[in-house]
Formats: sequence, C-alpha cells, structure tokens
Amino acid sequence: MRTDVAHIREASAVNPPETLALSPTGASPPHMQGLLPPTSLALEEPDARPYFLWWTDTSTLEFRRHLRDPDPERRAYWLGALLREANTRDVWLFTTPEIIRELWPHLVRHLGRSRQMWAYLLDIDASQWPPRRPQHV
Repeated sequence: MRTDVAHIREASAVNPPETLALSPTGASPPHMQGLLPPTSLALEEPDARPYFLWWTDTSTLEFRRHLRDPDPERRAYWLGALLREANTRDVWLFTTPEIIRELWPHLVRHLGRSRQMWAYLLDIDASQWPPRRPQHV
C-alpha cells in the first residue's frame, strides 16, 4: 500500500460517500485531513454546477445521485468524469479510494490520459488500454 495515500484509505473506510462533504464550518472530513482544501466551497452547494462537468447541465446534487446509481456502468461514467476532469483536491469530496478500486474494471475506459496517474496513486494495475485484439492468422 502506498504510504502517501494510506491515510485517505483508512479514513474513507469509516466515511461512506454520502458523508464526504465539508462541515458547515468548512472543516475537512477525516479522510481529507492533511490534504489541500477543495478548490471551491461551492462544490458543497446542492444546486451548484460543478466546473468539472462542463459539458452537461448537472447540479452537485444530481451528480451525487449519479455516483450512487445501481448500474456500475453508469456510476463508472460519472466517476470517470470526476477523475478525468476535476482537480485531484476536489475528487475526495465525492468518492473514496475504495470506491475507485471497486469500479476500476468499469472505470478504466472512462479515464483517458488520467488512467496511469490514478493507477499509480492508488497502486492499481494499469493494464494495457485499450486491450490488445487477438491477431488473426
């Protein structure tokens, strides 16, 4: 386990995703202690439009609902958007390393150039992407 992100993993184990939010006083949740603060407190406002969802008119509240969708492919699409487009400081407001790991097989195709970075940060196997096609003889 990478020691530089170990504290995020440990704290996130006891903080379900719906509790990943700043307190009314602006204090960081336990899994974010020691990390830089979010880029904007507006990300906590339910009606705010997150900057990292620039191509769609989705509020923070709707985005959080998408991240809890029962369909893993839909969750992976929205989580991929977060990981690909958001400042890493803001990612931890919405997810945990455990959730990323759990969805990784569904998520990897949505990460684009950020795939290698997330694989490295979370010590996940960054297998060949796109998958190699079998050679026909």
